[in-house]
Amino acid sequence: MATTSQNIYLTKREKLSCKTCGTRIPLGKAFVAESEKHKGTCFTCSPFVGYIMLSPGNAAMTRRSKKHSTLCGVVLFWNQRRKRYERKGQLVEEIAIEKARLECESDKESRALKNKKAAVIRAVQDKAYIIVFAEAIRQRYPNCPANRENEIAAHACEKYSGRVGRTANAKQFDGKMIDLAVEAHIRHTETNYDDQFGKGKRKREIRTDVKLDINRILKQWRHQ
Repeated sequence: MATTSQNIYLTKREKLSCKTCGTRIPLGKAFVAESEKHKGTCFTCSPFVGYIMLSPGNAAMTRRSKKHSTLCGVVLFWNQRRKRYERKGQLVEEIAIEKARLECESDKESRALKNKKAAVIRAVQDKAYIIVFAEAIRQRYPNCPANRENEIAAHACEKYSGRVGRTANAKQFDGKMIDLAVEAHIRHTETNYDDQFGKGKRKREIRTDVKLDINRILKQWRHQ
C-alpha cells in the first residue's frame, strides 16, 4: 500500500487558525494542509505527533523511509529571498527510519558505485549542455565578442547557482532566458553597474541607470 503524503508548512502567514481546535497558528509554526491557502490543522491536531524529522541530503534514506512509513509529512519552509517554499525534510515513523537505515547499510557499496558512474554521466551531459547553450547565444547574438558566448554560458549554467541557465525554460533554449543571461553578463562586464554600489543608490536605481547602455549593447551584439 502506497504511503500517504501530506504537506506541512512552516507558515509565513500571521493569521492562521486550526480548523479542528481553533487555536491560532503563529508565524513559522507547522500548518498541516494540502496547500497554505487551504484550511488545515495545527501540528497537535495532525496525525504526525510522535513522528521523527528526517533531514534532507540522503536521497536513499528519504525514499526508503517514506516507503516504510504509514504517513509522510513533507515539511516546507518559506525562503524569503527566493519567494518560494522549499523542502526542509520529512516526518516519518521512527521504525521507518530504522528500516531505511538497515537497507542503506546493506547496499551501501553498490549504491556508491552506481552514484559515481551517474556523476560522471551527469558531468558529461552538463558540459554538452553548456556547449549547446553557448551555440544558442552565438546564434541569437552573432556580433557578440569572440568566445564571449562560452563565458556567458559557463556562468549562467553553473550548477547549483540558481542562475537563469539552470531553469527549465533555459534548457529548452527559450529566447527570453538567453536574453536574460546575456543581459546579466553585459550588466557586470560592460557597464559600471558593480562600481555604483555603496554610493547611496539602491539596486533598482542602479539597474535603471545602466539599462540604456545594456539595451544599446544588446542591439549591437544582435544586429546582423
